[in-house]
Amino acid sequence: MSATGRRRAVRLLWTALAVPVSAALTGIAFGLVYGASLTPVGWRNPMVLGFGALVLAGALGGLGFVLYDIRGDDIRGIPVRETAVAACVAATMLVCWMALKEQALHERGRAVRAVVTDLRPSAGVYDAGTEAVLADAAHHRRLGVIGAGHLAVGDRLIVTVDPRGRFSVSAGPPPATPEWLWDLAAVIAAVQALFTASLGFSAARVRER
Repeated sequence: MSATGRRRAVRLLWTALAVPVSAALTGIAFGLVYGASLTPVGWRNPMVLGFGALVLAGALGGLGFVLYDIRGDDIRGIPVRETAVAACVAATMLVCWMALKEQALHERGRAVRAVVTDLRPSAGVYDAGTEAVLADAAHHRRLGVIGAGHLAVGDRLIVTVDPRGRFSVSAGPPPATPEWLWDLAAVIAAVQALFTASLGFSAARVRER
């Protein structure tokens, strides 16, 4: 095999090996979210928070390098693909969590007639909105909170409750199967694989030097 043929073979090998690496990242992300969905604390699970923090740190680090390189004359080192991979992993975790919640509420969710007992500022770090505190209209048992929107104290509505308490209350009747969310997760995984394969190809070219 000629030197050119060997270089092409190595590039193809590195590109191909990057795809299962991307699949492993997606699998880890889904596994952590699925594991968290089995616990009462959900997103507050330390493993999920830790992995999410690592992804966020990687994304912010990549963004920092982007801003640093843009200020210079040479922008060839901008790690756009690395940042995109980190963003895809984070998006996968978020979409899978939403899909698992919708699937759980579809399978075992119970429709309950609720009443708004109070309005309060959201406790979320990134949410500056207002929450509506809900109680069971029949037994006055506290159900949880949802985004207030146009709700007022005393308003009555139908909500879906997870009997196991693993997912928060959701406005409306039990949802349908979230097929579109699983499709979205698959699309994100495919985009992530493309970026990772591109990184593998670039790594092979760097090694040639």
